[in-house]
Amino acid sequence: MTYPEVPLAETSFHLLRLYIRMRRQRSAMRRRLQETLSGLLPEAPSILPQPLIQRMYHYQEIAHFVVCGALARMQGRQLTETEQIRQTLLSVITPLFDEICNNPSRNGRISELTNQPNAFVPCNESEALLREAYLRLLSQAANPAAISAQFRDVCYWREQSLRQQDADISEAELFRITYHKSYHAVLLFYTAFDCYPAPGETALAFPMAGLMQLTSDVFSIWENIRAGIYTIPILHRRYGRLEKRFMAESARFNQALLRLPYPAGRKKEYAQTVHMLHAMGLVAIRRLQSETKGVQDLSDLALLGQKRLVCKMDDWRGWIAWVSKIKELTNLMSFEGPTEKALRRSAPLSAAG
Repeated sequence: MTYPEVPLAETSFHLLRLYIRMRRQRSAMRRRLQETLSGLLPEAPSILPQPLIQRMYHYQEIAHFVVCGALARMQGRQLTETEQIRQTLLSVITPLFDEICNNPSRNGRISELTNQPNAFVPCNESEALLREAYLRLLSQAANPAAISAQFRDVCYWREQSLRQQDADISEAELFRITYHKSYHAVLLFYTAFDCYPAPGETALAFPMAGLMQLTSDVFSIWENIRAGIYTIPILHRRYGRLEKRFMAESARFNQALLRLPYPAGRKKEYAQTVHMLHAMGLVAIRRLQSETKGVQDLSDLALLGQKRLVCKMDDWRGWIAWVSKIKELTNLMSFEGPTEKALRRSAPLSAAG
């Protein structure tokens, strides 16, 4: 190891510092997002549904404190003003993009936008906002071609994710889609950087993003059941094996992290920040494993209801379990379990750094 084992107290202090930083910056970040929306489309803050704006805030916080911000801190710097502008624009674009991709009849609209943004004619206010945000992002980009290429990758995997509406989807295909749609979304956010991350840094993104998406799927299990979206926690309920995957992928992440040429203290902080999300997934998986004993099929699973399926981490027991898992994952250097391999399509569209 290139940093000493992380004790529980240090993990707790790291979370406290991160929480304080988030609280201090939250108002300014929300103000930046509101100003960005108004600058793109003056009526946007008043006409957009509040749940959509909340999703933009969510993307903004994950990007600022984990995906982009934590990586910049490991590099020994803060995000520049221009990087924060791009990051905010991507936080606006991503949920709008998701809305279109979730409607198969509108998938061609994304291709139109990415291929010929200036000629794109919006059909509604959301598309108008998306077009303006995308054009603004390209004008601010360090590498506009890289952004377009990453958007095409994201579009491809979001189209593949429509297979998640089919209950006959195989476990292997479901894992492949789960990982890759999240991985390419992370790579898209990396285009916010003035200098695209080095290959050793982007290698960390695949296990990180895969576990982030699996964590989201575990916490969204009730919502996805009601929407008819089949995820790993719903369709392939081998929770013990899923837990082993989290452990093995976390060890793989840590091994790749140790090879990076940064001071041990910064790498340790980065690991704790990333594993903060993965640990939430593990705690929720443990709860699902307990609550779903005796479940034979999807009907049985749905009958458990929201209260039993959705993990709430709002008591001291949940907090202690979470912090303990962060510590465990941060210190994990080897674990035998299933992992996923990053794939490239026959005509790869990923952007070079």
